[in-house]
Amino acid sequence: MPPFDPSSAAEERELLSRCIARRPEAWDEFIRRYHPLLEGAIRFTFLRCVYAAPEHDVANVVQDLYARLYEDDFRRLRSFEGRCPLSAWLKSLAVRHALNTLRDEKLRGRFGGGSLDELPLQIEDPREAGIIPEEREEIGRLGILLDQLGPLQRTAIRMYYFDGLPYRQIATALGVTTQTVGSLISRGRDRLRELVKKPGGGQ
Repeated sequence: MPPFDPSSAAEERELLSRCIARRPEAWDEFIRRYHPLLEGAIRFTFLRCVYAAPEHDVANVVQDLYARLYEDDFRRLRSFEGRCPLSAWLKSLAVRHALNTLRDEKLRGRFGGGSLDELPLQIEDPREAGIIPEEREEIGRLGILLDQLGPLQRTAIRMYYFDGLPYRQIATALGVTTQTVGSLISRGRDRLRELVKKPGGGQ
């Protein structure tokens, strides 16, 4: 990922302000700019969790996410505090929305039924994640083992170490408390360290 570009952040904030102010064509511009990111995050979440990404399911989740962002006078967009790039924040919302949808669908018997938390996840290409070099070094070395964590645990670690999101925003994205986020990350780190000690771990 290229270095953080302050000018891009300024452009994001300006577009966000125009959307909230309901400026003509701002919402259409928002969708054009972020649709590839949101659709990609949702599609990849499906692939990681259930090894399939039916087009109609992905499209439905994307459209529902847009509706939720738009409703209540852009209430969710208004909650953005600018502590990370808007694109990373939106990606976390997309992942959370996809996880919630998959959880509901599995409870209905789709995708093999059962619990979402029991599934291993496919390994994400590290080039697709945001990078914070000073924080991700250890986790990056253990990246090959991340698929052995549960979806929520793995997603929390990715959001914290790779997307650079604070606990509060991760909690909002996953629908849990900040204490739960801390527990997910702490236990995930401990589990990764246990795995790497096993023969062949981390290689």
